Amino acid sequence: MSEPRVAIIAGGRTPFVKAGKAFKDLGPLKLACHTVKGLIDRHDVDPAAVEALAYGVVLPEPGRPNLAREIVFEAGLPRSIEAQTISSYCITGLRTITVIADAIARGRIEVGCAGGVDSLSHSSPDTFREPTTGLSMGEHTELTRKAWNIARKRQDEIALASHRNAIAARERLSSELLPLLGMEHDPGPRPDTSLEALAALKPVFEENGTLTAGNSSPLTDGAAAVLLMSEQRAKIEGREPLAFIRAMEYGAIDPEEGLLMAPTVVVPRLLARASVKLEAVDLIEIHEAFAAQVLANVKAWEQGWKAAPLGPVDFARVNVSGSSIAVGHPWSATGGRIVTTLAYEMSRRDASYGLVSICAAGAMAGAFLLERS
Repeated sequence: MSEPRVAIIAGGRTPFVKAGKAFKDLGPLKLACHTVKGLIDRHDVDPAAVEALAYGVVLPEPGRPNLAREIVFEAGLPRSIEAQTISSYCITGLRTITVIADAIARGRIEVGCAGGVDSLSHSSPDTFREPTTGLSMGEHTELTRKAWNIARKRQDEIALASHRNAIAARERLSSELLPLLGMEHDPGPRPDTSLEALAALKPVFEENGTLTAGNSSPLTDGAAAVLLMSEQRAKIEGREPLAFIRAMEYGAIDPEEGLLMAPTVVVPRLLARASVKLEAVDLIEIHEAFAAQVLANVKAWEQGWKAAPLGPVDFARVNVSGSSIAVGHPWSATGGRIVTTLAYEMSRRDASYGLVSICAAGAMAGAFLLERS
């Protein structure tokens, strides 16, 4: 018998807010509860139907080692919901979706919720340093942009596109947002930015470097959640899936080869296993830790590095609603945000395939292929 197809039914998140600002006093548990309870309420889901919750956090709240179970209690959900907490740097949100998707595909459950949260208002300088190398992610990315000859101007162009696309998508994204503390939209996207303004910013990680505050993702607070069901359960409840999860893939490389270059291994493997060519993918979501990392990943896909070339990447199909440079990057919440935004956009366009690529500290990466057919 074939496995049940896993349907993405809905997603929701808080606005992503710069660390130290509006959400600085909330903490992970309150942010997470807002997304899980808000998602269930907005989409008229019977809480008793939710069988499992997988939720992630990189910076845990003291005294709450299993944040996911505390969400069940704090949000007033049925205590029969089993819950687990996951931590895997910036691919944490994807990992939680994988846990629920695998449980549905194996027939153990029919309905589950996945997501992630991080409050970078409560981070410390050591949080951003790679334990195995002693370098920050930005310092590692400066090494990568040198190795791959990534120009400053092209980085700023990626950053500008992120802001412009996010501004243009504001109304579309409003259906995904769960307002909190008077915040109804992401405050990060800037309608007034320009290449000239971005070019005037000084390097952050290296005196003669090219990575700036403008072409790097900002420190952000926020949370996201995704509702998943088996295809059959969705039919029974009369719900139209946004998309289905066709394939999921994870992998890692040696950090010395490029801390954020693992997508160059993972994405080719994902597409090969799904027997789908890159040219057949309608929409591509590449997490923007840094614009330089995006460009290095794409260059490696196009040229072939540890895998056969995938062919040219059409940036008109990439991050069409903006991404982490403009919107923000609360680490564990990014996977849920990207999968949600992609699934809704695929539904609007009736797109056949959508690709998710997320790099992570530790030289890891995760990738999803979504489909509508």
